[in-house]
Amino acid sequence: MKGLPAETDFVVIGAGVAGLRAAIELADAGRVLVLAKKETFSTLSAQDGFTPALSDEEEIILHLQDTLVAGEGLCLPQAAKTLLEEGPERIEELIAWGTQLDRPKTKLVFETEASYSHSHVLRAPGESTGGEILRTLHAKVQTRKNISVLEFEFSTALLVEDRRVTGVSVISEKGLPEDVAASAVLLATGGMGQIYRNTTNPESATGDGVAIAFRAGAEVGDMEFIQFYPTALYLKKAPRLLLSEALRREGAYLRNFEMDRFMAKYHPLAEQAPEDVVSRAIMHEMEVSHAKDPFVYLDMTHMNAARVQKRFPRIYATCMKHNIDITEDVIPVRPAAHFAIGGVRTDLEGRTSLAGLYAAGEVAASGVHGANRLPSNALLEGLVYGARAGNAMRGELKHTQKPASRQKKAASQNGPVDAGIEDLIGQIQDVMWKDAGIVRMRTGMQGAIKVLEGLGPRVAHPRTRRSHEAANLHLSALLVARSALAREESRGAHYRIDYPGRDDKKFPKHSVVKGESLRFV
Repeated sequence: MKGLPAETDFVVIGAGVAGLRAAIELADAGRVLVLAKKETFSTLSAQDGFTPALSDEEEIILHLQDTLVAGEGLCLPQAAKTLLEEGPERIEELIAWGTQLDRPKTKLVFETEASYSHSHVLRAPGESTGGEILRTLHAKVQTRKNISVLEFEFSTALLVEDRRVTGVSVISEKGLPEDVAASAVLLATGGMGQIYRNTTNPESATGDGVAIAFRAGAEVGDMEFIQFYPTALYLKKAPRLLLSEALRREGAYLRNFEMDRFMAKYHPLAEQAPEDVVSRAIMHEMEVSHAKDPFVYLDMTHMNAARVQKRFPRIYATCMKHNIDITEDVIPVRPAAHFAIGGVRTDLEGRTSLAGLYAAGEVAASGVHGANRLPSNALLEGLVYGARAGNAMRGELKHTQKPASRQKKAASQNGPVDAGIEDLIGQIQDVMWKDAGIVRMRTGMQGAIKVLEGLGPRVAHPRTRRSHEAANLHLSALLVARSALAREESRGAHYRIDYPGRDDKKFPKHSVVKGESLRFV
């Protein structure tokens, strides 16, 4: 396809696991337009053997009780049950499509993991389960004539008529603002990690889906629950590579600036403690070190070098690129924002509070994760709920769409961004990391909200793609900070110094924000 069509049957915003799985489900029902903000996996993979920035923790886990325990009372049981019941079928489907997963003959291997209650972890060779799944989905998409994928199409707003989403506004690769009408739109835009200074998320994770849905009038929920990963590689000129929890499960130690192991002071399981506990412990150790640029060390030097290289080839190779041999050198690490548990509220079919609008994957608040995501459920969520959303969207074809108006609009600037926007984004990231990050308290969050509100006029009229991202980051950050201020307890990924305990009388509920209203339901 050349250029954007004026209308199509379905629009999918995002070309990750959830978006592609939904597109495949929709292909037999009508024309599907997938809008990708950046290069797609297939394009990147063809260039210099590129492997996408997928976290090395990505495995698929099949156990309901572990998911419910991790969610600390806020999982929607039916959502979690659906995830685990339909997961095996989605996995077998991938295998039939060509995913090369570890298995003897035709059976999957579910390995034993110390931190889980059963042997139920599925992996692909070389730690890249997520990469194998994406590769398979892209290959499948390319076989379906009804699916068109357009790259560098930045979705700026949803078209809404009579409280029904009727399409999407975009800035094309050429910088031209255009509209596309559709019977239904799926948000599969991923996370919002870029609201924080330190994150494992790619640069494209700017909260676009949550922001455009909220502006259109959709409900968002559980925005206070941001999962921080405790051990991300910390080098000034390197991306925050996630260093898998599996490293600690295999026996890696955490050491502070004085090279002392410290986790036993914070939890009887030491390095095997839950991720949120480990993150807070590292933050405290960095604070008491009084170092100007603090971090701690992950130490694997006492482990069998050959096993480490075989078990973690991608981590080993990536660290070697930065002159760190993980079998001989300690690794500087810091916590980093990793996964947005909340997002656009959906039912079990991906429907949002706006007719014609669906969401799946990390952008959605489906109730699967509760207050804290079980490591590795994200891939399964994308597969299961991407398929469910795609199946439900097929029924929207009865709503006919008129071609979007194509009156000439002023072109947006697609070139280099001005330094002022980068400075503004930096201010958002710094205040969120400091006052609405891993450890929170009332005065800090009130201050953060005040700073963010003061920045509002600077993002009010975005013209460039980057200024649209800044506006989306700003709105997403405000939603996180306001929701975190309202939840006066500590639960899962949300921890407050001033309310350190879990309050099951007042807060066994989900936060819901729509417009100026914030309530718990």
